Amino acid sequence: MARLLTLILIVANVLYFTWSHWAGSDKAQLTSVPMSARAPKPKAPPAPPPPPPCASLGPFATDALAENAQRALEGGGWGVLRRSSTTQVNDGYWVHIDNLASPLDQARVVNRILRAGIQDAFAMPDDAQHRVSVGIFKDEDRAEDRAARVQRLKLDAVVSERLKDQPAYWLDVPGVAAQTLADGRLVTLGVVTAGLQIEACP
Repeated sequence: MARLLTLILIVANVLYFTWSHWAGSDKAQLTSVPMSARAPKPKAPPAPPPPPPCASLGPFATDALAENAQRALEGGGWGVLRRSSTTQVNDGYWVHIDNLASPLDQARVVNRILRAGIQDAFAMPDDAQHRVSVGIFKDEDRAEDRAARVQRLKLDAVVSERLKDQPAYWLDVPGVAAQTLADGRLVTLGVVTAGLQIEACP
C-alpha cells in the first residue's frame, strides 16, 4: 500500500512539472528591439535657399533721371523696377550758441554780438535751450570762420550741419547681382553713373 501511494505521488509530481513547464511557455517575454528596427529620428528641415540676387542703382535726384536710366537698362534686356524713398541731404551749416540760462541771457548775448559788428544774430524764440543764432552758411569754412569770430567774444559758438529731407529714386534689377551692374556695362548703355551707388536691393 505504501509503495502504491509513493508511486502515485511520483506520477503526480511528474505530471505537475510537465504541466507547469508547458503553461509557462505561453507567458509573454520581454525581448530587446534591435537598433535597426527602431523608428528613425525625423530629419531636420533643409535650410531655405538664399534669396535671388537683386541689384539697386541710385539715388537719382529726380524721377525723370531715374526714368531715363530705366529705359536704358530695359533696352539692355533687364527687367527694372523703379521705387522712391526719402534721403537726408546737407542744407548748409548753422552757427549758434546753446544752453543759455534765460531769455534775459539771450538778449544780453545778442546785444554783445551785435556790438561786435555781427548783424545777423538773433534770439531763437520759444527755445527751451535759449539758443542764439549767429548765421546760416552754405559753405562750412565760412561757418567755421564765423564761429571762431564769436568765440573771440568769449562765447561758446558751435557749428551744426543742417539736413533736409529730399526725395530719391532707385532702380531695382531683380535677378542681377550688384557686382554685375558694377562691371562697366552701365556706361555702354548710356547710363551716367556719376554720384550713383550700386548696392544690393533692400
